[in-house]
Amino acid sequence: MRNIKIVVKKNEEKVLPFVWVNGDEKEVAINARLVGEGGNLRIVGVFLGKDAKSVVFNTHVVHEAPNTKSLTTIRGVFKNHASFNNDGMVRINKGAKNADGYFASKILLFDNAKGRSVPSLEIDENELKAGHASTVGRPDENQLFYLRSRGLSEKEAANLIVTGFFEPVIALLSNEDQKNIRRKIHEIL
Repeated sequence: MRNIKIVVKKNEEKVLPFVWVNGDEKEVAINARLVGEGGNLRIVGVFLGKDAKSVVFNTHVVHEAPNTKSLTTIRGVFKNHASFNNDGMVRINKGAKNADGYFASKILLFDNAKGRSVPSLEIDENELKAGHASTVGRPDENQLFYLRSRGLSEKEAANLIVTGFFEPVIALLSNEDQKNIRRKIHEIL
């Protein structure tokens, strides 16, 4: 199991890109604390798995100081018998006034792949913004049909949907990280 610990101090901004492309890591936990006023954290997770690979990816973000902001964004695509399991927690402690925490996860499954994503909020403060969203599902058959009717093979249509699915998250990263992630996705597709 890999444990990643992050501490965000006063007026500090951190971005944690996490990329798992058919990796060997089976379990990853990210524990983040926003301890300084004005701290800002962005966690960006990109997951692509196939065959029988599986990963557990859990995040726990705690706002301890006022005027902090966190955004956890996860996108994953799993094929064959691969699986994804995620618990995403955003906790806002008493005294973390005007905190803004958000967790979003979107998982796309092909074939017999399985996915689970459970977002959670624990809030002990009144003046804040917090939210979460999570979807796990299969590609839209109408989209696949439309792309195939335009001359693409089934594999080409699926790959086009997958690359488009990842783009909003990849755009959140630096240009160098974007190039590396696109290359890794292209290699596995």
